[in-house]
Amino acid sequence: MNWDVYLKEATEHLQHYIRIDTVNPPGNEIEGAKFFENLFNRESIPCEVYEPEKGRGNVLAILKGDGSKRPILLCSHMDVVPVEREKWEVDPFSGTIRNGYLYGRGTLDDKTMGILEMMTLFIAKREGLRLKRDLLFLATADEETGGRWGVRWAVQNLPVLDDVEYALNEGGDVILDEKGSPTRYEISNGQKVICHLKLKARGTSGHGSMPHRDNPNVKLVQALDQVTKWETPFKILPSVKEYFRKLAPRQSPRERPFYEDIEEGLKDPSFLARFTSNPIYNAMIRDTIALTTLQGGNKTNVIPSESSATLDCRLIPGYPKEDFLNELRRHLGHEIEWEVLSESRSIPPSPLDTDLFRAIERFAQERDPGCPVLPHLLPGATDSRYLREKGIITYDFCFARLTEDELLRVHANNERISLENLRFGMEMMFSIIREVAT
Repeated sequence: MNWDVYLKEATEHLQHYIRIDTVNPPGNEIEGAKFFENLFNRESIPCEVYEPEKGRGNVLAILKGDGSKRPILLCSHMDVVPVEREKWEVDPFSGTIRNGYLYGRGTLDDKTMGILEMMTLFIAKREGLRLKRDLLFLATADEETGGRWGVRWAVQNLPVLDDVEYALNEGGDVILDEKGSPTRYEISNGQKVICHLKLKARGTSGHGSMPHRDNPNVKLVQALDQVTKWETPFKILPSVKEYFRKLAPRQSPRERPFYEDIEEGLKDPSFLARFTSNPIYNAMIRDTIALTTLQGGNKTNVIPSESSATLDCRLIPGYPKEDFLNELRRHLGHEIEWEVLSESRSIPPSPLDTDLFRAIERFAQERDPGCPVLPHLLPGATDSRYLREKGIITYDFCFARLTEDELLRVHANNERISLENLRFGMEMMFSIIREVAT
């Protein structure tokens, strides 16, 4: 297989895709859907575009197998977050290549994923793979604002998804150390439960020169002080325990025993302090609460009658949400009102004892011997929650090799992907699909 030729083709497609402005809002993903439709038509792969709301497009292409095994869904989203143009080194919608990197909004989140998945179907067809599974390509709208017109719409309206066994979507990566050596393959098989809350305090308005005890700002600040100091209890899922167990051999001799059994390790106060100082690790083992907005008053010399705040709460799946909310109420006190702004269902992580997960492990051991493949509980949220809710075994993995510093470019200025990663991603995705689907 001539990967140099395929890399050149994928690079050109990604450049064109980046040049399609799909910033959400408003999205305009229909233009991205038409882009894919044109390319699939050129390859004679059946494809259909859907527009559930004006300008909000989804595109589905299917490369048929013999049907002896259930389909695999390759999923990505076409919308991207806004940009601060003046802070970019290049035009964020130009697809500029510089020093081996392709720059542009969406290169990490999530347009490269769409190109890799499209190329997987192209290569499978051109190389004449005898597929036992249908390969479904789905590029969707609206992931960045909740998925209403994208994956959520698709699982409700596209019957072809009913029989899907596996799905691959955005999420984890191959994590490199500062020297560029791989430390772990992170495969997200589950994510935390969203619970966004708006808090409100009421009081008596008045002149700022005459403070009183019914100031809603004071009530809210005091309540928030209690909530933000709350050390929520540990809730360690089996897959999370396995994640840290597999990380243990790469720790120092001093730290290794704590990682081998993280539940026991967290009983050591000094290790607990070190461990929870890592915000990602801390978010994997407990419910978290982030104070994200505050609003109270609009003039320096006026005490308002009302103030508000929002909390972004992310909960460990599999535990009653009511227990968390009852304890939160105890910390807030009874003078604070609240309403739920948005929430997701508690969905168990996808199982790991599958052909697809083992195929990923085999590739990792061939390419990077000794590098662990870790199940990762995603602290954030992706559209995968809708797929898992439908019963589809879903793994979030972006097929890229990135340092933690490079990961910080997601949603940030000068987002970019290396051409080396584009090639690695194609080779890995095709290798895994060939193993599982033939």
